[in-house]
Amino acid sequence: GFGTEEGAFGGTSGAAPMVSGSAALVLSAYPNATPTEVRARLMNTGETNIQTNPATQPGVLAPITRIGGGEVRVDDAIATSIVAWDRKSGFPSLSFGYQAINTGGLFWKTVQVTNYGSKDRWLNVTPGFRYADDAASGAVNVFAPSKVFVRAGKSSSFNLVMLVDGRKLPTWTL
Repeated sequence: GFGTEEGAFGGTSGAAPMVSGSAALVLSAYPNATPTEVRARLMNTGETNIQTNPATQPGVLAPITRIGGGEVRVDDAIATSIVAWDRKSGFPSLSFGYQAINTGGLFWKTVQVTNYGSKDRWLNVTPGFRYADDAASGAVNVFAPSKVFVRAGKSSSFNLVMLVDGRKLPTWTL
């Protein structure tokens, strides 16, 4: 703020204290949680249906580069009994990052899913796209099992595969 007035507060400067405080609240609820588990709880439950500017551009989704893992929903992070992360890196984002592709590429990750609940669970796995035109181009196909079974208090894993046809990707001018 500016003395007695309020000012805009956002970006990394605004996100860092919010996420740090949220992580502290998750640790208060789960004092033995590992950093990976805390991060997975926060990222897996983040709200990703964020619009660019609902007042002036209703229905226009914000670019993923603006929202990252989504807006933190600490109550959901504490309440969730299921979390998932990349088994190799331990990172809950399943992003494949930037890939230089001319004609095509095949990428995969092994996703670990942990059930902290007291009941066995069947989970639906539904790969999707943020933007409809990304799916419509047919340039990227994502494959995963339709369901995963995870016993109570245990972990299970599955492979997530992404096949890219670079010839169908739009020209990138950067």
